[in-house]
Amino acid sequence: MRRSVIIPVILHTFVAVGALLWLLWYFIPTGNVFKSLTTLLILLLAGWYVFNNCRRVEPSSDATLSAAELPLLDSQGPVVLVCGDMLDALFQGNFLRKTAQGWWLRVGDICRLTDIVRSIQTQFPRHVGQLSVMYRCLPDHHQDEAVLRSTLKTLRQQCKQIKSLTGFTLPVVLCAEFSGPETPWIIVRGDKPIVCPVNDSPQAFIDWQQAEDNILALPAVSEAFSFIRNTLTDELEKPDRLTPPERTFSVAMRLGTVLPGTESVWADWLYTLTCLQFFRKPGQTAPASLFPDAVLPLLAPFASPVQGGQRTRRLILLVWLCALTALGISALNNRDLIRQVSADLQRWNAIPMNHYRPKAESLAALKQDALLLERWQRQGEPLRYSLGYYPGQRLWLALQQAIDTWTPPPAPKPKPVPKIVRLDSMSLFDSGKSVLKPGSTKMLVNSLVGIKARPGWLIVVSGHTDNTGGVQLNQTLSLQRAEAVRNWMRDTGDVPESCFAVQGYGDSRPIASNDTPDGRAHSVPEQEGTTWNIIQQSCYDDLTLIAPEHWRGRLLYVRPVRMQKSRLSTGC
Repeated sequence: MRRSVIIPVILHTFVAVGALLWLLWYFIPTGNVFKSLTTLLILLLAGWYVFNNCRRVEPSSDATLSAAELPLLDSQGPVVLVCGDMLDALFQGNFLRKTAQGWWLRVGDICRLTDIVRSIQTQFPRHVGQLSVMYRCLPDHHQDEAVLRSTLKTLRQQCKQIKSLTGFTLPVVLCAEFSGPETPWIIVRGDKPIVCPVNDSPQAFIDWQQAEDNILALPAVSEAFSFIRNTLTDELEKPDRLTPPERTFSVAMRLGTVLPGTESVWADWLYTLTCLQFFRKPGQTAPASLFPDAVLPLLAPFASPVQGGQRTRRLILLVWLCALTALGISALNNRDLIRQVSADLQRWNAIPMNHYRPKAESLAALKQDALLLERWQRQGEPLRYSLGYYPGQRLWLALQQAIDTWTPPPAPKPKPVPKIVRLDSMSLFDSGKSVLKPGSTKMLVNSLVGIKARPGWLIVVSGHTDNTGGVQLNQTLSLQRAEAVRNWMRDTGDVPESCFAVQGYGDSRPIASNDTPDGRAHSVPEQEGTTWNIIQQSCYDDLTLIAPEHWRGRLLYVRPVRMQKSRLSTGC
């Protein structure tokens, strides 16, 4: 393959791969593993395409044209490929006919039309957009209408192949010449026929037919139009399962230039409908203009050079598809972003403000969304959200308005400060005894008043001793003295026994050394709880009061709080 062909192949492949990877990595919301595998597949396909096109050898064809036969390097107008009947007499031994308005290129057999186009596409790819097709039909030289229709069907097949080769449909001009009274070229483009005399300006057909010299030709002209409409264009535009219909760009028609045959499709048609017969007059010469040059200005707006041929057009189509796909995916990504933020806002609005825990969770989600949008505002939004659809500013404002409505929960109520009442133990019990002294009633009454002022409390009476004596004896003595205090409060204050709990700790919880009398006198236990204390020298009882919110109906459920310690008496 030529270097001028290899370079465009590599360049086009590089651009196509870049467009696909841009779409894949920046817009398609998939994982990196999938993107990596897809990238590898794209690169492999691109390499295979380049290798296949670089080593491919163009097949030789008999229809290949050389530059000498096809000097189209400076062509700017339309290039008409002429096929059909009696081309030798039309071109008079030439292959090309150049005019100021375009080119006429002889093809010959209709079956060679696709090969000629492929040859032009290979050698002169820029001129493919200037090509047009003209089929010359001489009904006087056809004796069978079925054969004529078969030829037109072959033309449709060739046009289909050309479209698959070039990527677009070439304009088709139908040129029909009939025997009869001599007329100039009549060009039909749309619904208004135009008569184009050789040395005169074009005029409308309705003005031409009103001339006195042309009245005799009107029946034949009318039947010629009818033949073209019912036979030629009908076959070209007929819907077919294999070959698509081909709508003609224009029709060029004239009479009087063909040697009529004794039997022909046109002669039978004309005689059957009008009983007219035409014969060539002696000494009649061929007209000056054999080509319908008036068609070339009509084809000029549709003839323009193309860059790169079919491969470039495919590349442009691929780039456009990638761009449109990116726009669509960007719109979908922004829609998902709006749905996510809207869902968080709806959840926030649905939760009452006094439901602090779920409200705080919803607030955290809103702050996370707002933080993400703020980072995109500073650093720029991702490309997958851009392309004119990004609604980040509106969403951020909505989030900030919702966050500003947050009301923090009220501060928790402070826990009640434990109140400790210490009583002189010497006024309650005799040394080593667990029976209340008669003079202890006054001190117990003051404690009972404070207890009854708080109904529903759990009263824990705890007894403690120093380390004098045996461990088991001290434990028993502390428990008995606690029970004595409980029984007095129960009986005197009418407090249910279920509101009391009795504990004896003996000498297990001192706060001072018991090695000396002074230390034993100060050996207050390490007790936790809200307490009312009854102390007898170093052998004393603790009365612990537990608030009802910590009790919850369970005798042994106590939530202690470290209490203050004090020394009230010495000696035993």
